[in-house]
Amino acid sequence: MRLSLYLVILVFLLHIDTVRLPAAVSFSLSDSNPNSPSFRRRFMASHGVNEAIEPKLTVKDRPLQKAIIPLIKTDPRRAIQLIEADLKPDSNPAFLNILGNLYYQLNDYQNAERYLQKALGEFPSLRRSWRTLALSYVQRDLMDLAIGPLLKTIELGGGDAQSYGLLAYSYLNTQKYESALAAYRMARMFDPESFDFRRGQAICLLETEQLRSAIALFDELIVEKPEEPSFWLAQANAFLAMQQPDKAIANLQMVADSGNSTWDSLTMLGDLYLNHNVPKLALESYSLAFHQHPPRKPSQIVRPLNYLVNRKLYEEAREFYQLIAPKITAELDPESQRRVNIAKARIEMSIGDPEKALNILTHTVEENPLDGATLMLLGDYYRDTGQFEESEYFFERATSVREFAVDAFVALGQLEVDRGNLKAALLPLRKAEELETRPSLERYVESIERALRLRQ
Repeated sequence: MRLSLYLVILVFLLHIDTVRLPAAVSFSLSDSNPNSPSFRRRFMASHGVNEAIEPKLTVKDRPLQKAIIPLIKTDPRRAIQLIEADLKPDSNPAFLNILGNLYYQLNDYQNAERYLQKALGEFPSLRRSWRTLALSYVQRDLMDLAIGPLLKTIELGGGDAQSYGLLAYSYLNTQKYESALAAYRMARMFDPESFDFRRGQAICLLETEQLRSAIALFDELIVEKPEEPSFWLAQANAFLAMQQPDKAIANLQMVADSGNSTWDSLTMLGDLYLNHNVPKLALESYSLAFHQHPPRKPSQIVRPLNYLVNRKLYEEAREFYQLIAPKITAELDPESQRRVNIAKARIEMSIGDPEKALNILTHTVEENPLDGATLMLLGDYYRDTGQFEESEYFFERATSVREFAVDAFVALGQLEVDRGNLKAALLPLRKAEELETRPSLERYVESIERALRLRQ
């Protein structure tokens, strides 16, 4: 029984996309596990019949009851044989319930569910059948099916730590966080110190954006189990959502120093260092992530490279590329390869060999004539080398690519300014304004218009 929960970090980094960090907070139940010794003992003690709320045993039922009672703990398979041999259409549903419990005891969950459902069909208020049916679904990780029987158990007066705790756990597994939170609060009324209940409640508080309470509860859990990385990571999510990146960095660095990091936690740490303008530590985190936890998808390795290039940290980007190049050779999908090519070209244009950059870009645009990013870089290359007609040609082509049209029109305007044609610059710049309103663009157009007025 494992719960896989992916926590979302709601942080917007400068020049970096919104990112998601799998916080690895999946957990196995411990003190509320139906397989724990205390729960097993309680289950074994439930084989009797509570005649106040369940079908009463009649005189004709007594011989079978007397025969199976000594076998329930010592030889459950023999008890099953005796009951099944004696079953008739009018048999007491209490024996169907016992059969279901015996099969559950033997971990034969499908047969357990079959007899429990038969018992409930004849006696719908048989509370223990509802409870065991729910336990069977939980054992098979059918959390969505467990919810109904657990609610029925509680409705019939079986509301206790186990019922509310498993109900909360089932809701949590089905991403019904508000309902899970309510159930965890009820469970903690019966067992306030349960580690499982506090852990589940902390996750629910985080998912329902009750961030201060989540952070406080994770503090408790971290004090008790500081070696558990999922608590540090989950709390880092909360810090980031509250726009407290310094505290998130501290948590993520603690996980890294403890040796419990993942690719995602280390690259997130690198992203945060990058956003704090500490490129050396960012590169260290990215490199450590690559050495210790190379991702299964080579395309994931490209993201840190592009972040470094987008920040114009070309030395760091080149060092990271040299590190990952042997791994990604011939393993990238076409889109990831295109992104790598663009990154390599930008590095070469800035701190390497511009001719190499030109070769990379030319080859890329030959393969995909509508690659807007490459067209823009080719325009930049020719503008920087004073080849304005070639530059204009590529910027014009980029205007036909929707997501690059505004930048391309702005580049055409800037190109005319470089040529000294201020009046001609206004035409592409106003086309850019028609497509998207940008305060910086508006100010740029106004400055050109003022310059033209002063010439008159």
